[in-house]
Amino acid sequence: MNPSSKASKAPLKRSQLMLFGLPEFAVYLAVIPVSLYIPFFYSRDLGLSLTDIGLLLMVARLTDVITDPLIGALSDRTKSRWGRRKPWMVAGTPLMMISAFQLFSPSGPVSNSYLLIWSMLLWFGWTMINIPYYAWGAELSDDFHERTRITGWRQAFGFTGNISVLLVPVAASQLFGYGGVAKESLVIIGGMALVLLPLLIGLTVWKLPEQRIVAPPKPQPILRNMRFMLSNGSFLVLFFGFTLMSLGTTMIGTLFMLFTTFAMELEEQAQPILLAYFAINIVGLPFWVWLSHKIGKREAWMTGTLVMMLATPCYLLLAPGDLVPFVLITAVIGFAGGNFLALSMSMKADVIEIASRRRRDHVAGSYMALWSLGAKMTSALAVGISLPLLGWFGFDPRIENGVDEINALRYTIALLPPALYLTAMVTIYRYPINQARLERIRHAFDRRDGVQRG
Repeated sequence: MNPSSKASKAPLKRSQLMLFGLPEFAVYLAVIPVSLYIPFFYSRDLGLSLTDIGLLLMVARLTDVITDPLIGALSDRTKSRWGRRKPWMVAGTPLMMISAFQLFSPSGPVSNSYLLIWSMLLWFGWTMINIPYYAWGAELSDDFHERTRITGWRQAFGFTGNISVLLVPVAASQLFGYGGVAKESLVIIGGMALVLLPLLIGLTVWKLPEQRIVAPPKPQPILRNMRFMLSNGSFLVLFFGFTLMSLGTTMIGTLFMLFTTFAMELEEQAQPILLAYFAINIVGLPFWVWLSHKIGKREAWMTGTLVMMLATPCYLLLAPGDLVPFVLITAVIGFAGGNFLALSMSMKADVIEIASRRRRDHVAGSYMALWSLGAKMTSALAVGISLPLLGWFGFDPRIENGVDEINALRYTIALLPPALYLTAMVTIYRYPINQARLERIRHAFDRRDGVQRG
C-alpha cells in the first residue's frame, strides 16, 4: 500500500471543508496579536524596551528547533482509535488557550521573563496543534487542484480570524466604549481565545474523520527523515521562497501599529485600516485560486509577490495624516497578499505526496514540522531584526521621537520587505512541479508499485 493511495479521490463536500477550516480561525485568534499588538502594547503601555521585546519574542521561537521536528515525527507515528493527528491537537488546545489569555491580559506588572515564558508556552501549544493539523490537511486529497481548494478554504478561515481580531474590538468600542486601544483589544481577544479554541478544534476533531491508514508507517530515525528532506530540491526551493515571503510580511505586521501611530499619526484608524486589509485578503483569495488554475500555482504566486513588491515602497510617498492613499496602498498589498499562503500550502502538499510515494512511507508530519520551524524562525527573525533595528536608530515608543527616528521607521517598513519579496521571486522561479509533471511522477510510481489508475 503506498502512502497516498487512500487519500480522497472525490472532491470534499463544502461542509467538510468548513469543518476543516475551523481550527485555523481559532488559532489565528491566538497568534496574530503576538506580532500585531504585543510589541506596541508591551513597549508603550507596559514599559518594556522595544529591543528587549524583539529579542525575547525571537528567543521564544528558538525552542521550536527541538519541539517542531519532535511533534511532527511523533504525530506520524501515533497510533490511536482517534487517528494520528487528533490526539495532539486536543492536547495542545488547553496549553495554547491559557498561554494566550495570560499573554494578552496580564493582571499586573510584567517583566521580561513573564513575556518570554508565556510566549514560549503559546508557541509550544501552537506546535502541538498546527503541525498535526497541517499534516492532516496534506492527506485529505491527492488531487492537484483539490489541494488548492482545501488550503484556500483553510486560509479563508484564517483570514476571517484575522478580521475577527480587529472587528470584534472595533465593534465593542463602538457599542460599549471598550476595545478602541491595543490594551483593551488584547483583553477581548484573550477571552475569545479561551472560548473558541476548545470549541472549534473540538468540533473539527469530533466531526471530521482522518484518512484511514491501512498500512501504518514504519518508524524511522528523525535525523534520517531530516536528511531526506534536506536532499529534496523541490521542497527546499519552496521552503526558502515561503520563508523569505513570510519574513517580509511579518515585518510589516510587526511594524504596522508603530508606523500607523507614529509615522502616519493615525492611531485611532489603525484597527479599521487593518480590518480592511484582512477583509481584502479574503476577497482576493478566490481570484488567486482561479488564477492558479489558469496559469499555474507558481506563476500565480509570483504575480501576487510582484504586486506586493511594487506597492510596499509607496508608503514612502505618504505624509502624516494621508488617510485615503494609506488605505489604498494597504488595500493593494492586502489583495496581493491573499495568494502566497494558500498557494504555498497547496504546492507543499504536492511535494509531500511525491516524497511519500518515493519513500513508501507517511512523512507529512515531518515535512510539516520542518516547514513550521522555518515559518517560526522567520517570524522570530522579523521581530528580532526589525524592532532592535529601530531601537538602534533611536526610535522609542515611550518618548517623543524626532524626524530621523520616524524616518528610520518609514524606511524599515517600506524597503526591507520588498527586498525580501524580490529574493523570494527569484527563488520560487526555480520551483519545478506543475500539474503535468506531477501526473507523470504519479504514473511512474504507479508502474513501480503495480497500481492501476482508474
